[in-house]
Amino acid sequence: MNKYEAMIIFRESLKDTEWDEAVDAVRADIEKLGGSLTSCTRLGKREFARTMKKQTAGHYALLAIQLDGSAVSPLLARLKLNEQVFRVQVVTAPEKAAQAAEKKDGDDA
Repeated sequence: MNKYEAMIIFRESLKDTEWDEAVDAVRADIEKLGGSLTSCTRLGKREFARTMKKQTAGHYALLAIQLDGSAVSPLLARLKLNEQVFRVQVVTAPEKAAQAAEKKDGDDA
């Protein structure tokens, strides 16, 4: 399993009460492909620099996921079908951040 970071922009129309449901839907898609969601950071609602597809803002989330490399494309295809998801970008998790976290955990022992 590889470690990835996914920046997801949910639609502007997403209400605070629907936030958990939207993240759970993404988590379910990840788990269907054999992966796991290790953390989810809500970055809040932000305005876009310019209007995109009649949207002026979106709710941002940064997700840390573990997933097989061959399952990334199917995940993106699944998320494209999710009506609450506006945009998605998945990148390999930075090695330096992962190594720093492991080193810090090792110093506490």
